[in-house]
Order: sequence, then C-alpha cells, then structure tokens
Amino acid sequence: MKKVLGVLLTVVLIASFASAELLTTANPIGQGKWAVLGAYSQDSDYLKPLLAGLTLTTMGGYVGYGATDKFDVYLQLGSANVGGLPAGVSASATGYGLNLKYAVIAEGKELPVSVAVGGGYKSTTSKVTGQADQSGNVMSLGVGVSKLMVPFIPYGGLTYKKTTSAGTDVSSQLDLTLGSAIAWSTQGAVFAEYTMQSITPNGGTVYTSGQMALGVGYSI
Repeated sequence: MKKVLGVLLTVVLIASFASAELLTTANPIGQGKWAVLGAYSQDSDYLKPLLAGLTLTTMGGYVGYGATDKFDVYLQLGSANVGGLPAGVSASATGYGLNLKYAVIAEGKELPVSVAVGGGYKSTTSKVTGQADQSGNVMSLGVGVSKLMVPFIPYGGLTYKKTTSAGTDVSSQLDLTLGSAIAWSTQGAVFAEYTMQSITPNGGTVYTSGQMALGVGYSI
C-alpha cells in the first residue's frame, strides 16, 4: 500500500501544487511599478480517489513588475506539504514559475468589469518517501475578471492547466476561482479566494478538490 501511495503522490503532487496560486485581480500593476505578494493556501480532498482526509498546504511568494500599462510579469516561488498521510510516509514539493498577465479591457463605461488573460509556466520537484525525487512542468492559460468596489475588488477566473513529468502527461486540470481583494490603502490589500478544481489524472478518473487561499499584497 505504501509503495502504491508513494508512486501516486509523486506524480499527483506536481499537478496539485501547481494550482496553489492566487490569480489576483484583472487590474494591471502599472508601467514601471513593482508588486509583492505572500500567499497561503490549503487544498481539501487531496488525492481523494485513493485516500480520504489528505490536505495539501502551500506557502509562496510572488514578485510582479509592470512591463507596460497593460502587461505584467510575475516570478513565483513556493513549497508545499501533504498532511494526513499514513505513518512513515511524507510528501512535499518545491517550485518556481513565471506568469504573464495582459489587461484586455479596462473597467469603464463600455464594460463594468476589467478583463485580463494570462499564461504561465512552473517547474516543480516532489519528494515522497520511498521514491526518487521527480520533476514536473506545468503550463497554464486563463482569463480573469474583476470589478472595483473600493475597498473591495471582487474577482473571478477560469484557468486550464496541463502537467507533464519526464516527457509524460500527468494530468489536465480546470480551475474556477472566486475571490476578493480588500484594500487598506492605495498600495496594499489582502486577498481571500476559493478555487474549485476539476482534475483528470492521465488514465485515471476525474475528481474535484477545493482550495482556500489567503494573501497579502503590496505595490511599490
């Protein structure tokens, strides 16, 4: 049982860790400006097809730069750990990534919300008891909307992700996210969001997992 669990954790950890990221709002940072974000998230029903009661806890940091008034570039670092495993089994992952976001429509008279599209790449390394360290890559594409209702900035997003490892497809995933930023100043805000994830492991059965995330962001 431990050997089977270890193999599955190795490949699925890569994909699930990749989903642990805040989409934030569709509003751009602004040309020449910097933004930083610290985030914490927890996935429930992690690896539900095999074993109930597992959770995936992730902590990460993001640094963003406004290349133009509409185009943002984000660098990302993070680590994750799986809780609720049987005795003698541990699983964790580390990762880094690059995300791009382009503001397609700014909120105004023609449309009451802002709209942005984006894509990203993430490289992860998983460590599971009894298994060799394994690397994986995640490509993502998404669209997001947000609305200014100061101090609240509610937002939503739809993201598709494809995960590979050692040249083999690991899984595909579709995430639906709803959340809000709560600004305490013109530069700072806290973020709270919920993501429903639909995950399709390669050759496996589709399952869902919920993710709660909190973050604190500040623009410079």
